[in-house]
Amino acid sequence: MPAALEGNEDAMAYYGVLKPLFEQLKISQRKRDAIAVDTALALQEIIEGQWKVQFWDDDDAKKQAINSIDDYFIDEVRNKNGLNITFEQIDEIISRVMKVAESRSRK
Repeated sequence: MPAALEGNEDAMAYYGVLKPLFEQLKISQRKRDAIAVDTALALQEIIEGQWKVQFWDDDDAKKQAINSIDDYFIDEVRNKNGLNITFEQIDEIISRVMKVAESRSRK
């Protein structure tokens, strides 16, 4: 696990979702790891920023979080970093991240 994620269990969990996908991309290991770490931390920040009581029962709150994550992937991961990641891959990541976030929050 990268040092930047030490002690941050939620971000580590998101990193675990991201790493297999990012390993498929044709970029250097160093760049891949850096983007995965930055993305994991951003996902944690997005979800925490949208968090509220009974978040998982509020479809509007979940949609806001999903839309923010989608925007992040398009703006930062695809456009800023120039990664060739498809919308289908983004949707799959979002689905997995939301499942991880829900399971972690219900502990």
